Amino acid sequence: MRVTFFGWYWLAWGLLGFLVPELYWLWANPRNTLSDEWWAATRENLGHPLDFAAWTPLHYFLGAILLAFCIWLFLHLTFGIIR
Repeated sequence: MRVTFFGWYWLAWGLLGFLVPELYWLWANPRNTLSDEWWAATRENLGHPLDFAAWTPLHYFLGAILLAFCIWLFLHLTFGIIR
């Protein structure tokens, strides 16, 4: 199997566009990581992250999008369905 241009593109994007900056900020200033930015945007209470009574509609909206994305990614990459 030959790796195409887009195979190299996605590998570079995953490593250079996400992994390298994420690891750098994890070392330099963890407040700039993707998870900390997500928690700041949703004003997450990290002391009680599963306190669903305190969730706003934004929490449910972003959670549903993230769940749908994870399910799609799992089915798409693992089984090659939902193209």
